[in-house]
Amino acid sequence: MSKPLVSSTPMKYEKSDCSLLTNYTEVPTEDSIAGPDEIAVCIEKIPVKRGLNETEDSDSTLSSDASSNMLFNSFVQIHVGVSNFYKSNHSHIKTGMYVSLGVLYLAYFVAAMVISQQQKIKDPTPLIVVTMVTVVCITIWLVKKMFGRKISEKLVLSIVNVFNQRQKLIRVIQIVLCFLLVVAAIIVTAFSVWDRPRNLVSICGYVLLLFVLLVCSVHPTKVIWRPVLGGLALQFFFAALILKTDVGQAVFEFLGTQVQTFLSFTNTGTKFVFGDKYTDHPFAMMVLPVIVFFSCAISVLYYIGAMQVVISKIAWVMRVGLGTSAPESLCAAGNIFIGQTEAPILIRPFLALMTKSELHAVMTGGFATIAGGVLAAYISFGVSAEHLLCASVMNAPCALAVSKLLYPETETSKLNKASDLDKEERKERNILEAAAAGASSSIKLVANIAANLIAFLAMLEFVNAVLSWFGGFVGYPEFSFQLICSYVLRPLAYLMGVQWDDCGIVGELIGIKTFLNEFLAYGELSTYLKNRELCIGRILAVRSEIIATYALCGFANLSSIGIQLGALGPMAPSRKGDLAQIVLRALLGGIVTSLLTACIAGLLVTEPITQLSCINSTVVNATMTPMLNTTSTLTFVTRIIEQTTATSL
Repeated sequence: MSKPLVSSTPMKYEKSDCSLLTNYTEVPTEDSIAGPDEIAVCIEKIPVKRGLNETEDSDSTLSSDASSNMLFNSFVQIHVGVSNFYKSNHSHIKTGMYVSLGVLYLAYFVAAMVISQQQKIKDPTPLIVVTMVTVVCITIWLVKKMFGRKISEKLVLSIVNVFNQRQKLIRVIQIVLCFLLVVAAIIVTAFSVWDRPRNLVSICGYVLLLFVLLVCSVHPTKVIWRPVLGGLALQFFFAALILKTDVGQAVFEFLGTQVQTFLSFTNTGTKFVFGDKYTDHPFAMMVLPVIVFFSCAISVLYYIGAMQVVISKIAWVMRVGLGTSAPESLCAAGNIFIGQTEAPILIRPFLALMTKSELHAVMTGGFATIAGGVLAAYISFGVSAEHLLCASVMNAPCALAVSKLLYPETETSKLNKASDLDKEERKERNILEAAAAGASSSIKLVANIAANLIAFLAMLEFVNAVLSWFGGFVGYPEFSFQLICSYVLRPLAYLMGVQWDDCGIVGELIGIKTFLNEFLAYGELSTYLKNRELCIGRILAVRSEIIATYALCGFANLSSIGIQLGALGPMAPSRKGDLAQIVLRALLGGIVTSLLTACIAGLLVTEPITQLSCINSTVVNATMTPMLNTTSTLTFVTRIIEQTTATSL
């Protein structure tokens, strides 16, 4: 065999006639000059003399190689042809696939409607709603894609220019709208208090709580009232929509059920990892895994761009309605169905850029609402699902209003516009990598939450032990921090609309919720709900139960301080100092938000005091209530007097 020949002149190869693959000759070309990386290497293969058998084997090998080469070239030609056809007809193929999918779904939809109607297998209403929403979204997307620029240039800009030239007209429209809203609120309130004038007591509590917020504000003279009044108005009309109309109640119940179902898929992975008895540890094995699953889902939604669309739309609505920024508005909306640790994941890329007021709004919203993951647990206690969901919805806009009253915006936000939220670069290369990255990023988050929760609950138990020790010297070892709150908060419960006979118990529930957690408070409330069902023991009035349900709805308790700091800290390490500085004021905002919602419920709820299923027990309970409510107070005072008398003797 000859050695390879290196030529400095570009060559092309010509195949000789003697063999298919054995002989190539160098032919210099003059089309171009070879660069240093373009030196042509020509290998000339010279046939070697062999024997007869070797020649036959060589010929058969060459024939096989030739066949393989021809087959390979055929595949290459087919691939090139298919690629060229797809490139030249890409849009038509894509349109055909979409049309085919649309036809197939239409056939499925018609079949589902017919079968559901004939065999009564399942209620088709959810499928109809999903189909209508999808069709509307696709229609809007097509119109925006095909005519978006023309609509923006000819219609939107024209309307904007007209309004910009008529500022007085805009001012008149705003005044008229505000007047109509006030009139509507007065009418709704009038219908609510017509049969029960005592409901007006709740308005006094509402005004008092707003005054407390203003006194505790960081900058009371710099409050921007647009988000405050707008948030409170949304809270009131959400309550009226859900409590006074069947349609609103049905819509929010449906949405809450779907989110709850989505989060329940976490149990499959949890059961596989921890076994069948994972339900024995509800927080560690049912609540924390939800964060892992939700973080994975949000990471995927960020990768495909869905979250950016949602953020931009909510940003526009909130900017027009309340004047709040996009991230804090999205987080407040997310808190309706998800918890204080999951909702900030929606805006994780923007936490480091947010102002203190915006961070305060995020934390207040987390404190003021409950998570879909624990909603089922409260419902299993016997608490009304309708009122739980209504409270969570009402708390979302109210939390923004309370936050802007406690911590007014004095800085310039970097995220005022929806376009400011598109700066995040995608690091993941595909959807699987995005899902894995989302799940992995939640590991540190879950660990921080668990560690902080253990520390804060242990510290609170230590405080109660100290108080119990001091109380033991006067014959009252049950003395505790939450017991103090039950007496301190009694007047507040009355101002929310609770009848005085039940104020002690409702005040105690609020104290348990604030200084322990809402899980224990709802568990205690369930005791009174079961008493009413079984007609035994101490029974609360139905109205008191409802108001208590709203007042307890929220994560605003001391242990949640650790949870929030543990969750938000890893998401924005550079803002840990700011988060620690504003967390106590945010906790106050979350507590007051739930109480404001309870006041609205006390104003609008007109359920009768007695319950027909246990009317006799309720009547007896009403006659015996003053004695029962004063027993614990008299016991404490009596014990002190007796101990003092015995000592003096």
